[in-house]
Amino acid sequence: MAKINQLHLHLISDSTGETVHQYARAGLGQFQDINITEHIWTLVRNKAHIDAVERNLEKTPGVVLFSIVDIEIRQMLEKICNDKGVPSLSILDPVVDLFSTVLGTQTTKKVGAQHKLDTAYFKRMAAVEYAVVHDDGLNIENLHDADMLLVGVSRTSKTPTSMYLGHRGFKVGNYALVPNVPFPIEKLPNKNIFIVGLTTDPKRLMQVRKTRLQHLSDSNNATYADIELITNEIREARKLFTQHNWPVIDVSRRSVEEIAASIIHLHRQWLDDKENV
Repeated sequence: MAKINQLHLHLISDSTGETVHQYARAGLGQFQDINITEHIWTLVRNKAHIDAVERNLEKTPGVVLFSIVDIEIRQMLEKICNDKGVPSLSILDPVVDLFSTVLGTQTTKKVGAQHKLDTAYFKRMAAVEYAVVHDDGLNIENLHDADMLLVGVSRTSKTPTSMYLGHRGFKVGNYALVPNVPFPIEKLPNKNIFIVGLTTDPKRLMQVRKTRLQHLSDSNNATYADIELITNEIREARKLFTQHNWPVIDVSRRSVEEIAASIIHLHRQWLDDKENV
């Protein structure tokens, strides 16, 4: 088989996608000078999701790694891959053997090679730095090349989610809504940016904010954790999200990984809708 140096990699999961992503990275770390384009599919749980995957495979065939528990959904995906001649593998099978066959070269057998400082690594680090520079509304007027913007009231997991998405290679900014301060949509340089609204349960947010105040030994900001004011904050945020038709994610009782998986899924749908317009 001829050696290739470019590959479209489709990572498909019925959950957050973290496991399949890490397996893929560990396997790819055994190969040098390979240009990888990742297509990340999370929360794949029904036929509509599989149909979206199929459309993408028609445009960019490559390799499919997946982690899907549901037998029917898994069989749908396997049939699509077989019919299209797309190499596929459940991550329970040896990942490195698949790459060795497809890429036409032997592994480097380097210990810890998945942590090498390659192009993908620097891209992720640049995305993390991007999240820092555009945290909490900073430099909102410079979001020219952002992949997405997260908007929500204080303490709705915007910063940790932005950082996590940065580690996944997405350039993300976030903006904290402040009572009685309008969202500065006129400052956005890219009016077509993908924006997600984050919300949560008022009582849960009250507890989070109280803990925050205790940690900071702040006794002069009691309104920050006032349940009535919090409820109003969230209500006004919801109005903003509805006004601009932004998708909304309730972060209550969700881990950062789960929130990020939902955002990635919505972002993929948004990109598909743009392509089909």
